[in-house]
Amino acid sequence: MKRLNFVSTVAFLLLALALPALAAAPIFIENPITPFPIPAGQGCGTFDVLVTPEQGKPSGGELIVFSNGNAVEAGPAFATLTNTTTGKSINLNVSGPTRVTVTTNTIVVMNRGLSLVFGAPPIAPPNLRGLALANGLIVTAIDISTGNITSISFTGRAQNLCPLLE
Repeated sequence: MKRLNFVSTVAFLLLALALPALAAAPIFIENPITPFPIPAGQGCGTFDVLVTPEQGKPSGGELIVFSNGNAVEAGPAFATLTNTTTGKSINLNVSGPTRVTVTTNTIVVMNRGLSLVFGAPPIAPPNLRGLALANGLIVTAIDISTGNITSISFTGRAQNLCPLLE
């Protein structure tokens, strides 16, 4: 799923640390959306949200991982977000794509196009905090040694999704 999700950022970090053992050929990994919760504290503040694949639509693309640690995730991804308290839901296109570049000290995650954003740290632009659908370019830098996000920039438009789920 193409989203700036700080859980998947950690997964990219762990993958990057394991990559020296991989062969030179790229690895292709199917990456469907699997259901996951967004706790109130990482999203809308007063209610949890459940993310599931949208019925009848493609639910994810493919992650291509290169031997140098870089990766690209692309393909159609459609998700349903549901307020777990009221049952109100919305359908979203979150098809990205995402590119991950690994250097000696940093992982840079670039989300382009439509991305679901939640759990953003205080250094994130205000329009990316809470639960948002971003359309544009999000660049996140992560320190490899600590796993901490060191910077986030955003160019584009973001919509707060919480009012649509209340």
